[in-house]
Amino acid sequence: MTDAITYARPYAEAAHKIASESSKTDMWMLDLFTLSAAISDSKVKAILASPKVDDSQKIDFLHSLLSSKSKDVKQFLEILLENKKIYFLDSIAELFREMVLADDEILVATIETAYELSSEQKSQLSAKLEKEHNRKIMIEESVNKALIAGIKIHVNNQVIDHSIRFKINTMREQITDR
Repeated sequence: MTDAITYARPYAEAAHKIASESSKTDMWMLDLFTLSAAISDSKVKAILASPKVDDSQKIDFLHSLLSSKSKDVKQFLEILLENKKIYFLDSIAELFREMVLADDEILVATIETAYELSSEQKSQLSAKLEKEHNRKIMIEESVNKALIAGIKIHVNNQVIDHSIRFKINTMREQITDR
C-alpha cells in the first residue's frame, strides 16, 4: 500500500495542479474515479496487459469510458501507460481527492459501526469532530458487523476505537498476559 502511494503521489500532484489551474477539479475527480473503477475490473486489466492491443488503442478505450473527453486527461493516461503506472489509478484518484478536500479545508472521517447511523447521529458526530479538529468534516460511513456494537473513527491518521470487538480483544490480552 505504501509503495502504491509513493508511486501515485507525483501523478496525483500533477493531475491536481492541472485540474486546479483549469478550474476543472470536479471533472478530473469524476474521470479519475471512473478510470479507477474500470481498471479494477479483471477484463479491463486483461486488455491493458495484452501485447496484442497497442497503447493508442488502450488509451482510446479508456478515454471512451469518460464523459468529459478531456484532452488533458487523455494525455495524462498516455503518460501513466507509458510509465507503467496505469494500475496505480486507484491510489492516484484517492490522493487527488484528498488534495481537493485539503484545498477546501475538509477532513474525511471514516466511521465504522456495526449498524448504520441515523442522520441525527451523523450530524452530532460531525459537529463534535468539527469542533475537535477546527475543520469541516465529511463523514464516510461503513457498516462492519464484526465490531459487534460501538464505533470506530478514523480522522487524520488518528483512530478512536470504541467498539465492543476492541474491548473484547483488550480484555483477552489482559487475561492472557497474567
